Amino acid sequence: MSFSSKAKQRIAVVIAAVTVSLGLSSCGGGGADAGIWEGTLDGNRPVLSIVLGDGTYYMKYAGAGGTLGGLVVGTGDLNGNRYTSSDGVDYHFAYPPQAPSPATITGKLKGFTVLDGAMNTTPLSLKHQRQFDPDGKLRDLAGSYPGTVTFSLGLRTTTFVVTADGNLSTTLNGCTITGHVVPRWDDAFDLSVTFGGAPCVFPGAVFSGALVYSHDLQQLDAALVNPTYGQAITFVARKS
Repeated sequence: MSFSSKAKQRIAVVIAAVTVSLGLSSCGGGGADAGIWEGTLDGNRPVLSIVLGDGTYYMKYAGAGGTLGGLVVGTGDLNGNRYTSSDGVDYHFAYPPQAPSPATITGKLKGFTVLDGAMNTTPLSLKHQRQFDPDGKLRDLAGSYPGTVTFSLGLRTTTFVVTADGNLSTTLNGCTITGHVVPRWDDAFDLSVTFGGAPCVFPGAVFSGALVYSHDLQQLDAALVNPTYGQAITFVARKS
């Protein structure tokens, strides 16, 4: 997609809604490879990755010709300096909703900080930007976070409320969404959210994924998927 100027600013600081992610599973959890990766797809389309310590990745990419793009979720394998992810699932931000498609990521890793390769046949370049914030504790997340959600219906603004014990809630287009944040061992967080009934676009659906918090930026970035619906959601929100 072609990000708005506001979205580009958010990407620059960490993620535009969340997420392209690249997982380097064989490098060992919580190592230098875990964290936020940024780069481009096809030379000029912004990409941002959340890479967890266990090698799971959530990779948000902009689409061609001003489309919203999608989110690739998978795991990776490193053999020497060659990286391969053959189990990626590409969830498309498109309306009418589209079924997910397979995604393969291959490339060469340079010093555990730069990856040059391809997603399927499209050139992909990523650079490790930062590790997860070790100072981001669950109690620090408590607060109100205005932000932007990306999903198949497009971009929507909303405000997320997070409590000190990890409960999360928001209302999106009249739909009540509730969830729970759980700390992980790698300084990221697991997140699951449940959509309410009508008028929710995914009534009763549970989406699961990852959330990262920047203590310095007071910012949340998250990426979630529901394989049954074949849909993904990302959001970026900053504490007010």
